[in-house]
Amino acid sequence: MIKDRGTKKWVAMMLPEHVAAVKEELLNEKKVKKPELDQEKLNDIDLLIHEGMEYHLSLKFSLFKQGFIEILIGRTVFIDYIKKELRIEDENNTIHYIPFHMLIDVERR
Repeated sequence: MIKDRGTKKWVAMMLPEHVAAVKEELLNEKKVKKPELDQEKLNDIDLLIHEGMEYHLSLKFSLFKQGFIEILIGRTVFIDYIKKELRIEDENNTIHYIPFHMLIDVERR
């Protein structure tokens, strides 16, 4: 019976740069393209944000960050049209400054 060390014998031959490159490539495979929003979707998002702000509703914000879609649940506190960003307060009372261009979807919670 042959005793094989499995992958242990190959790990020693991999350079740290190679390992980092492999991890980065695996991460890049999981990235998605930013969805294009039409005018109707933008109007729906705008309406929900204003409605949520007026009635203090908790909303689910989908944000596009560096190839990934992140979810933020909270309520809109302020809309800054000059800086083009939203201020969203999450459940932990932390204020997040979200630029308009990062928003890809808003839903009622």
